[in-house]
Amino acid sequence: MWIFSLLFLNLVSFSSITIDRVVAVVNNEAILESDLSTLEKKAQNPALIEEVLLQNQTAADLRKSSESRLNYLINERLLDSQVKRLNLTASSERIDQEIKQMAQRYKTTTDEILTAAKADMGFSTQDYRAFLKKQIERQSLIESEISSKVRVSDEEIYAEFRKINPRSKGNLGEVTIAHIFFNTKKSGVDKAKERAEKALEKLKSGESFSAVAEQTSEDTQFANGGLLGTFGPDELIPEFELALLSLSKGQFSGVVQSKKGIHILQLIDSKVGKNAAFEKEKDKIRAYLTDKSFEKQFSLWLKRSREEATINQFGKK
Repeated sequence: MWIFSLLFLNLVSFSSITIDRVVAVVNNEAILESDLSTLEKKAQNPALIEEVLLQNQTAADLRKSSESRLNYLINERLLDSQVKRLNLTASSERIDQEIKQMAQRYKTTTDEILTAAKADMGFSTQDYRAFLKKQIERQSLIESEISSKVRVSDEEIYAEFRKINPRSKGNLGEVTIAHIFFNTKKSGVDKAKERAEKALEKLKSGESFSAVAEQTSEDTQFANGGLLGTFGPDELIPEFELALLSLSKGQFSGVVQSKKGIHILQLIDSKVGKNAAFEKEKDKIRAYLTDKSFEKQFSLWLKRSREEATINQFGKK
């Protein structure tokens, strides 16, 4: 009788255990069904969600869709496996430093930062430090692998400004320019670009602009040294304006394509001109383009990481 009772008790105990199902494995790191549930709860507080991992989703999507949650967790595992591979571990001292910096930023104390973390995010001190550790490590990876590769040029900023404000006056003042011209009608765009690249190599090797212009320009109305003339604001075609924007006196551009053909430009002289609207919007546009470029680079990084990783999914929920 006692043997039957013991077996019955064991069966009852076993039946009360919840089996945590593996839903996916990313580079030998498991994603459990309980991870999906935990993320669903975390998504109630957007502050706990890393926006960069959402990839065209929202915290609301995480609350509604288990597929969205699984994609988020796969992205998270990909990030963390790279952190581990590159040994980007955040030390206890680094976490202390982060808390101190936050206290300075918000003009408060470290104790108040920890109190706020408990009140706003439900974290104990230990949990909050673990949360910060992950954040710091992931940010280190993002800065080394992605942010460091993001570049936004003045030409891109100005092109975006002109796109938003097509009727705005140019940012250049009066300029005197010369060019070396290559005719695309002669043998096509690609061949014209090849000839331009050869001329550009001569310029880079130290030959004078006027000499290379004399030797290679295909302008039928060629003037001495390739001189085009002096132009005021809004008198230049947009392609020229963008190319000249970053040049100082005497410098030459790269290969520039216009409707008429292929050019290499030289800025001979300029009178500084300032577009007040552009100067006002420049930093905002730079930030917008930087964010846009980062999002694109991070998406490409994730795509590559997914292709290179071993990802097994065991039935989508």
